[in-house]
Formats: sequence, structure tokens, C-alpha cells
Amino acid sequence: MKSIYKLLFLLLLSTPYLATAQCPLLLDQNGNANNNPTYVSCGGAAFTLILQTNQATGAFVINWGDASANTTGASLVPPAFISHTYPTTIGNYTLTFTETGTGCVLTATVVIEKPVNAAIQIPIGGVTQICEPDEMRFMNASTNTSINTTFRWDFGDGSPILTFNSTNAGDTVAHTYQPNTVNCVTTVTLTAENFCSFGTPTIASFNPIQIYDIDDAQITASATDLCYPDTVVTFQNTTAKNCVPQGNTSQRYEYWNFGNYWGGGDSIIDWQPFDPPARPG
Repeated sequence: MKSIYKLLFLLLLSTPYLATAQCPLLLDQNGNANNNPTYVSCGGAAFTLILQTNQATGAFVINWGDASANTTGASLVPPAFISHTYPTTIGNYTLTFTETGTGCVLTATVVIEKPVNAAIQIPIGGVTQICEPDEMRFMNASTNTSINTTFRWDFGDGSPILTFNSTNAGDTVAHTYQPNTVNCVTTVTLTAENFCSFGTPTIASFNPIQIYDIDDAQITASATDLCYPDTVVTFQNTTAKNCVPQGNTSQRYEYWNFGNYWGGGDSIIDWQPFDPPARPG
């Protein structure tokens, strides 16, 4: 038994010690170790990246992702760093750091862009006044967009917010307004953000758009209970008119049906304009 233990001990001594070295991490722009950091430049000029690791490395190769030559080295020991200047061209670049001896591979994303500016325009031939239900079109005129830009359209009528990626820039979005959802002071809102927004998107508003809806018919009666011989009731057209403050003051018609109160058929006053001029009850 002792010979067996001795043999195992000798085998352990003769076996090379194998250990998996911990891969280095890259320091992000806040100085935190990260295996997949994102570096963001919003200045609109050439961007010089300072690349550091959190621990000493062996031989390495860096592919900067911008078609420039790779950078190689025998080691990189903190606080030493390697710098590289990216062009002003807006885009995303994938950086790859490979430690050749261990096979450790780290990737990072370098973002070159500007803060996006949201903007809305009415396309040529478009309108800002319609009678529901009808379609209205809006153009995304935002500037400084990049592949990282996200857009959100709110048409002001309670319909779900529409979210688009960067391809929506310059496009025209159509939306159909339904009855009883909006009024003549409706506001359309476009929100835009990218990496350079840092959580604070820009917002563009277009208002007012005027969505004319039918009026809400209402009647006011002088009495609801009468005692004979008092049989006269005065009815007043007190319709809630749509969009009057915005100029919708004409082309209103009223139709009255007083019912079959004497027998022989309903008492009807056929369609006629009531505003303007305002007619008494």
C-alpha cells in the first residue's frame, strides 16, 4: 500500500502543474474592468482611445476594427496603455484584444456619433387639418442620426407608441385618426435618442394638428314635467361644438324629431343650418 502512495506522489511530482490563467479585462471609460466595454465619442471629431487592462498580459494583438493595421506587443502591464485614433466617420467599430499565449479574446465596441436631434416636418402635399376618420402623414426630419438611434412616435390620440430603429430617419410615417380620439389641439411627438443622449432623449413636437370630429348633439328642455293645460316645451339646441376656437364655426346643420305626440306620424323639422346664424330654440 505504501508503494502505491509513493508511486502516486511521484506521478504528481512529475506531472506539469496545469492552471488556467484568468483572462485580463479591459478598463471602460469609467475605469471599471469589463470584458465587453463600449467606448463612446460624441464630439464630432477624431477620437483617441486610451486602452488599458486590469492586469498584466502576455503577448497580445489588437485589431482596432477600423481597417487600420493591428497593434502587437510582448506585454501590457498597468498602468501602461496603448492609444489609437479613430476617424470622424460616424459608425460602430468592433475592437478585438487577443492575448496570444492564453488564447484570451476580449471585444469592445467603439461608437463614433453625435447627439441626435429630433425633428418633425409635414411632407410636401401633406395637410394639418382633416375630418376623422382620415390619415395624416409626418416626416422624420431628425439630424445627427446614427445606427444606434431609436425613434418613438406618439400621435396624441392614445394609440400605442410606435418604435423604430435608425432607418426611420427621413421616412414618412402615416397615421389614421379615428372618431372621438382627438381634438383640434392635438400634438404629435417624436422622441429620439442614441448613445450620446446618455438617457436624456431629444423631443420634437408638432402642433396643433386639427382633427375635425362631429359635434356632440345635446338638447336642453324648458321643462320635463307639465300640468295641463300647460303643454308647451321649448327645446334648445345646446350641442357641444367641435373645434370652435380653431375656426370651425360654420357648416352646422340640425335635424329635429319631436315624436308622434298627436298621433298620425312624427313631427319633424328637416335639416337646416343652425350656426351661423345661431337660431333660437
